[in-house]
Amino acid sequence: MTLILSKAELVERVKLAKSRIRILGVLPFNFQWDDFRKDWRSKINEGSLSVEIICEAAHFVNSQSIIASDKRISGEKRGYDLGSFLNILAAPVRLRKYLVDGKCKNLEPIGDIPITERSGYKQCFSLRTCYLQIPISAINIDNEYFITYSLTRFCDLDKFERVDDNHEWYDEFMKYFAAYFDNEHGALKYSTEITNKGNRLEVIQSFDEKRTPTGLLPRDSFLNTVQVKLVVWALLFTRDGRLLIHKRKENAKDNQGMWDKSVGGHVALSDIDTAKAVARELAEELYVQEAFDQGDHGKIDFIKSNADKMIFLGEWLPERRDIIPFEDVNSRMDEFYYFRMNYPFSTVARNSIRVIPNGIEEEKEQDVYVFADVYVCIASIQFDPSKLKNSEFRILDLFELKDAFNEGTFADGTQFRASPDLKSIIKSALWNDLTSFSDYVKESYGEKIG
Repeated sequence: MTLILSKAELVERVKLAKSRIRILGVLPFNFQWDDFRKDWRSKINEGSLSVEIICEAAHFVNSQSIIASDKRISGEKRGYDLGSFLNILAAPVRLRKYLVDGKCKNLEPIGDIPITERSGYKQCFSLRTCYLQIPISAINIDNEYFITYSLTRFCDLDKFERVDDNHEWYDEFMKYFAAYFDNEHGALKYSTEITNKGNRLEVIQSFDEKRTPTGLLPRDSFLNTVQVKLVVWALLFTRDGRLLIHKRKENAKDNQGMWDKSVGGHVALSDIDTAKAVARELAEELYVQEAFDQGDHGKIDFIKSNADKMIFLGEWLPERRDIIPFEDVNSRMDEFYYFRMNYPFSTVARNSIRVIPNGIEEEKEQDVYVFADVYVCIASIQFDPSKLKNSEFRILDLFELKDAFNEGTFADGTQFRASPDLKSIIKSALWNDLTSFSDYVKESYGEKIG
């Protein structure tokens, strides 16, 4: 016979938990976290209780609130709008703050703990936001699992059903719990975790193969998936038509020691469009000193002191290059200008392979599919590469770069290894457009100084 608990009975089970509590979806439970926090702080601190909370993502909650906000539609006694739901989602965050303020131990992922302090350490509390849909909310108390069907109401549910080996759907639910609680390639991969450093995994837009938006996902979840993200690739040319490339540092997350395009980065949700994104990336990547773990760009002086330093002049159209906008480029040599290049290139999803260090040989390369919006930039006449802080840089004619790619060495004999993105650029039809652009910049520069 199926066991059904009331909310009060479920709360008592939670209070009596001996070693583990895992909660999938917090809206239907809507716990009064103050009922648990003192006892949890003591047990988490001593390492005897593990608590894992996986919250719904706000954009899913927004869609659910459409029906729940109107009691005439939902059939409930009252309506629950988005604000009500967001307040419930914020409650576990306040719980974590209480634990942190109380100097509770065992809160952080192992990766956030100094190597010298990892011996005997175990994480006993985690708070995540899941960017996959949570079909059925569940709670795991020690070895027991309970589910609830929220349907249209979330705040006053009073039926919680135990899933044991007598349950009709036992096998299916065990697979479901494993995918959301245990499998590192399941819901954990598509979640962000709040730590002392904050929510470090940025959430960005995902796309299908036709460049149609499909939802939001954490940045790191695009490794080895069919989801596609939108990125910008910037190619910075000096006024004499030579290209800036950089060598990825040994502390980079991937593609270490490889020579790469001038600048690249994903498009953040806060970016209005890729034209704004590439201006931001140029400022950050070239002029802002990165922290060792690449987690903090620090003070962005270049952006603050030169808010409009990058001037966007639209698409690069060779058939119109003799007139505006290149007259503007030549008349103001002290400015940075940039154009968008070859939009058809950006409509094809490309594999921007990441070579991950310290992996087993066959696991080193990981697929990451991207739509790359490519921009060509013309630097100010005052551009000084010696002031660039984050990498080793070289400025080459395109034919010199092509020779280095073919030979595996620069002209001076130094080893050259191209990143997958730079290979993609050199081996594509885009290369011809870049050569044409470089030649035109050279001609224009020669005429100007002549």
